[in-house]
Amino acid sequence: MKKNLLITVLVLIFVLMVDVSASAQSSDEVKVKNETEKSVIRRFALVVGANDGGPHRAKLRYAVSDAKAVLKVLEEMGGVLADDSRLLVEPTREAFFWEMKRLQDRVNRARAEHRRVEVIFYYSGHSDEKNILVGKEKISYQDFRDEINRMEADVRIAILDSCASGAFTQLKGGKKRAPFLVDTAYDMKGYAVMTSSSSDEASQESDRLEGSYFTHYLISGLRGAADMTQDGRVTLNEAYQFSFNETLAQTEQTVSGPQHPNYNIQMSGTGDVVMTDIRHSSTILVLGKDVSGKIFIHDPKDVLVVELNKPSGRDIELGLEKGKYRVIVIAEGLIWESKVKLPEGKRVALARDDFKKMDKIDTVARGDFRAIKRKTFKKRGKTTIFGAWLNKLTRVRDTWSMLSGFQFGLTFNRSLSIGFAGFANTGDFPLGHPVYWGLTVEYLFPARSMFQPKVGILVGAGEEYLLSHGFYVIEPEASVTFNITRKFSITSGISFRINTRENAVLSPFSWGFSLELGR
Repeated sequence: MKKNLLITVLVLIFVLMVDVSASAQSSDEVKVKNETEKSVIRRFALVVGANDGGPHRAKLRYAVSDAKAVLKVLEEMGGVLADDSRLLVEPTREAFFWEMKRLQDRVNRARAEHRRVEVIFYYSGHSDEKNILVGKEKISYQDFRDEINRMEADVRIAILDSCASGAFTQLKGGKKRAPFLVDTAYDMKGYAVMTSSSSDEASQESDRLEGSYFTHYLISGLRGAADMTQDGRVTLNEAYQFSFNETLAQTEQTVSGPQHPNYNIQMSGTGDVVMTDIRHSSTILVLGKDVSGKIFIHDPKDVLVVELNKPSGRDIELGLEKGKYRVIVIAEGLIWESKVKLPEGKRVALARDDFKKMDKIDTVARGDFRAIKRKTFKKRGKTTIFGAWLNKLTRVRDTWSMLSGFQFGLTFNRSLSIGFAGFANTGDFPLGHPVYWGLTVEYLFPARSMFQPKVGILVGAGEEYLLSHGFYVIEPEASVTFNITRKFSITSGISFRINTRENAVLSPFSWGFSLELGR
């Protein structure tokens, strides 16, 4: 009896130990599983594009398209799922802060499921020394910074492509993809701010690039041009360094002057934040070791998508979408071209032998060299010859009449013009046709829109046949020029005619318009 009782107790103890061991093992497995699941980085992106900066600012042309291009790269190669990204186009102030609050809530929920949570914010549009400008409304840098600080993300990255955005750094204070951004040597925490210009500089757009200089080179860098370590990944520091060097180099000769991107990082830990992983692009273009020079890569729509200076002696991998591309190489004064097709999921390499020498500069991508020539032309201040057909509506002997004439002269550095102008009355006046002529000096104010203000003065002489005597005239004018094309424009303005001797025929005020060619 006692023996059977002892055996029963031993069996119960054994069963209990097995259960405890199994429970412990199950708990360990759950813990390992949870830790494994939490090891994946969750990355969110809020991208904003606003061409409209208010009634007193020129409307931008490429801010929205730049924002879309940045979001595309982040979703393709930056570990941002389509469900975790948001694009705002021309938002109101209310919509902006509503999306920021929504993003904060999503970040807070994600922290319970993921070991690291990161946020990338990108803005392209107008700003000044204190505010982001969306339409007629303003969002202060301080309010924006406060919203970012409220987010409980491990890493917060803000990228601003707008005028005077460097002032922001001075403040105190889809399709599922593999978790490739996990890096055991990377445990950085904090925030980083990258801006397209310093606090007192303009952020410039380019018709040649069909976008802003800064964002164009930022995207080129994120697609692989900035991968200096050749590890298949582009870090935050690599992206900034590439954007800084290329933006500065390309804006040194523009009318607005050099543009210096800014960078402020407040992070602790080791490693660097991985921005994009080239190896996870749908297709990869490899520029071989023997390919070197200035590289221009155009997509199937002939849009310039990547631009870089490539040294010889090392490969460069670029993450692109599938399709046909045109690759231009400029080296030692020669131009080389290669057309390549990138299939989905394939890796295609280009060597020097894959390029053909081109004879004419005009065969190179849309506007590249013409734009470069224009910038050099303006910087050197060469003169151009211009001509204009002039018309002035004024009163001649108490009758409204049109004075027509011609003007020709020289323009210096696209602003200051000196020339000769003459007018004759086109009406039917038996008693005489008053005319006058003289030297003109005009100044065309630089502007970032198609409308430019202009002031000028004519100093000359005329003859009034009715009174059989001559007269001297001084005629200041204020007008606005509308640029139809680069070389053709229409000008409209008012003038006040001051006669040094009695002139009984011409009234002092007139309204005029002109068609100008070559200025």
